Amino acid sequence: MANFRAHINTAIIGSGLASAALLSTNHINFNHAIWLWFLGTIGGLLPDIDSDNSTSLDTIFGIFTLSTVLISVRFISHAIFHAPRFIELIVTAIIVYGIMKLIVRPLFEHITVHRGSCHSILFLLLSGLITTQLTLRLSGIDTQQGNFIAWLSGGFIFMGGLIHLLLDELYSVDFQNVTIKRSFGTAIKLADFNNKSITLLMVIGVFVLIYIAPETEYTVQTLTNWTAFRL
Repeated sequence: MANFRAHINTAIIGSGLASAALLSTNHINFNHAIWLWFLGTIGGLLPDIDSDNSTSLDTIFGIFTLSTVLISVRFISHAIFHAPRFIELIVTAIIVYGIMKLIVRPLFEHITVHRGSCHSILFLLLSGLITTQLTLRLSGIDTQQGNFIAWLSGGFIFMGGLIHLLLDELYSVDFQNVTIKRSFGTAIKLADFNNKSITLLMVIGVFVLIYIAPETEYTVQTLTNWTAFRL
């Protein structure tokens, strides 16, 4: 199994090359390229979120908690207090942080097993679709370009996660002695059929998210047109 440094370096390089290619084709602007590069890097750590004692878990949950706090302060407090005071902003942030730290993370650690459901194509697909929806809803841009960036956001999460799984499988092969390690085949799988209840919920989630997903025609047309690419 690859370590944290190998995963993050590979994700940074892979997502960086992909975002640079899109930027060189004028499909996205510089800000979008940075955003996609960031998401691809996060996706490269995502499958190890099911490890109770990993740097990936700390990093992912740290970013997720910070994002949740910021979103909550921006939207929830504004909707409730309209013109929030300093103390109201601080209390909102503390409450959300406490929920994420004391309830959400322990619950997630309890129901997940390392190299279980999170080390699967199904989990990456679900994560990508959730990212697509969040990007679309939070941006508030209901245009073809907005849909395009939302799909790219989900796609980079999926791509980063897939790089992670492939790297783990690659590390399962001893090329010097040309042997297969015992961990081979555990890193990447379609779904974790040993945990049928979670797998069923993930399948339902994927179908629901596909049903409400933004249109794809413009995204497909754009991604298949590379005539403006500058090497």
